[in-house]
Amino acid sequence: MEEGEDTVLAFRRLAWSIVLALFVFALVGTGSAVYAQELVTLRAWTIGPDTPAFYRAENLKLAAERLNKILEAAGADVRVEVEADFWTESWDSYRRRAILAFESGDPNAIPDIINSSHLDIPTWAAAGWIVPMDPYIERYWDMTYQDFFPHLWDSVTYAGQRWGVPQDIEVRMVFYRKDHLKALGWTDEDIADLPRRVRDKEFTLQDLVELGKQLRDAGVSEWPILHRPTAGPDFFQFVVAYGGEYEDPATGKLVLDRDAVLETLRFFQTLTQQERLTPPGMTSWAWPTVHRSLVVDGTASVQITGGMWNWAEWQRDLGVSEDYLFENITFTLIPAGNDDGRPNQAGQPQAYMITRASQHKDLAALLITLASAVDLNTNHALEGAKLAIRRSQTAFPVFAESTYLSMAATLVPDQIFLPAHEATGFYNSALYEAIGAVEAGMLRPEQALQELERRLRSQLGDDLIVK
Repeated sequence: MEEGEDTVLAFRRLAWSIVLALFVFALVGTGSAVYAQELVTLRAWTIGPDTPAFYRAENLKLAAERLNKILEAAGADVRVEVEADFWTESWDSYRRRAILAFESGDPNAIPDIINSSHLDIPTWAAAGWIVPMDPYIERYWDMTYQDFFPHLWDSVTYAGQRWGVPQDIEVRMVFYRKDHLKALGWTDEDIADLPRRVRDKEFTLQDLVELGKQLRDAGVSEWPILHRPTAGPDFFQFVVAYGGEYEDPATGKLVLDRDAVLETLRFFQTLTQQERLTPPGMTSWAWPTVHRSLVVDGTASVQITGGMWNWAEWQRDLGVSEDYLFENITFTLIPAGNDDGRPNQAGQPQAYMITRASQHKDLAALLITLASAVDLNTNHALEGAKLAIRRSQTAFPVFAESTYLSMAATLVPDQIFLPAHEATGFYNSALYEAIGAVEAGMLRPEQALQELERRLRSQLGDDLIVK
């Protein structure tokens, strides 16, 4: 960076600090009975559950340190401390914990800031547990939020209002063992060309099944194809791959696309009951077993519901190096399932939200804004293997120099999101349970589809379109 550019950057940072200090002066000046001579404690709940995502909590603490420096420089008699909890157990247990706290109505049991999936926004907003963030987003728009990628605001919008600040975004992919492909005679050129073939629909889900059969017959892996053992938006990727949809944009209603869902159920039946490429009890596996089977033990060859954060998770939890991963692992989009379908990958943004019970909403909003700084969120992106939420991050040197993040970012144009609907979580769980029943041989695909439709109609009523 040239000296002149350095000066401009320093000036901008100083101006930003002055603006923040003036805002804090306004808070102190108009509410001295609340803030003067006071240590304000803000409590935040955050979740991985993948362990490398700890900056979701750490960035809030670092933001508090920066805020306190501004307060000190402004001569304000108030300081902020953050008690940030980072949850590494399951999503289900995290949501149960949050709902129990919300339903208690006890402000001492409810955090000021809660971080969660954008899919929780419709339910939590409708219940009155979180507050709209639009006033705070507009307050800091010119200084911070105009720099966010615009499509991320769609993910946190419900009933015409924004209820959260996007905290990160990721892509999901199919992971393949390079050495297993080479054992079948694939060359380095063949492997390097696989992402293009998937994107151009030259390599489909049927080709993936055939690949699994080759790996099985050659004895390369015990279970050639694995998938996640828990519910997640990943399984809707296969509905899209078979030409289906799950939301009606005109009405906002959820959609059950019978043909596409039936093809999805048949695909998982093929993997488990027919070809024995995937364990029939896959939904009862533990996540560490899935990871070790692919990355360490090599007893699996393909993971069809991988997430880019796994890259960091494997290094942190399994002790493998990034060089090892580059040498042994490659990835692509979810392949198309038929001519009507398309390759795709699901993103599930996480967001910071402010609870209605918080007694310090203005300070919480300011803290979230500071935690959204380019350098802090880039720390999260690098450590947790996540993509940028801000345009400026893509030019931030340490982010731009990451080969893996650059490669993962090439999948973004084919990204899908699950809809901001109160019943999306129910649909998500019901689809996963239908797949599990088919994989275990408890139901035929046609029966599982009928049961799924019955459950969705019962839960959604007129808010469901069946086609």
